[in-house]
Amino acid sequence: MSNGGNQVSVRRFAGAVFGLLLAASTASAAVVQVGSVAGLTQGPYTLETFDDLALVPGVTASSSGALTLANLGYAPSFPSGTTGLTTATFPRAITFTFASAVSSVGMFFGNDDTCCSGAFSAVLDIFGVGGALGSISVAANMNDAVDQFIGFVSDELVTSVSIRYGSGTDVSLYTVVDDLYFNAAPPPSPVPVPAGLPLLLAALGGLGLAARRRKAA
Repeated sequence: MSNGGNQVSVRRFAGAVFGLLLAASTASAAVVQVGSVAGLTQGPYTLETFDDLALVPGVTASSSGALTLANLGYAPSFPSGTTGLTTATFPRAITFTFASAVSSVGMFFGNDDTCCSGAFSAVLDIFGVGGALGSISVAANMNDAVDQFIGFVSDELVTSVSIRYGSGTDVSLYTVVDDLYFNAAPPPSPVPVPAGLPLLLAALGGLGLAARRRKAA
């Protein structure tokens, strides 16, 4: 084979190795939905119970309208206490923005009353420093109580989440949440090296050395 052919082979092999490295760096990036508080395994967590509108340090809440406390007039029960967070008008999403990046968030939602809406899903939109990371959803059980959990764990850095009912404009109900859990993002884990990658790198070095020797000859 000519020197030019050897160089092409080396470049192709290098491209394959780069592809493996890229796959290793991205394969672990994921947002994983969990079904209960027990699934929040990236603790310790901070808990906000919405006993008043003064939230715990580390998180702020916002909406396109004013926020207010929801009481037993909105829902017959809450996971803790007798109040949650809602909006003064509907339909409105509620956004939680974190002072420092987190990697896991969960909360309860409700006020899913059949008086004013058909079946719908609560959707949690998740955002990082680079934009949207994805969404998770839970079908409302339509029992009016604030008793359903929506949450996730992730190896992504999360800067904010936004909860909405349906599309955000098609459900004629107040969005009501309670017991917000969030953590502090752990330091990134080392990227795992694919099995056999050291051998591939050694082979790549050997091909490059052989090509240089042929060219020198």
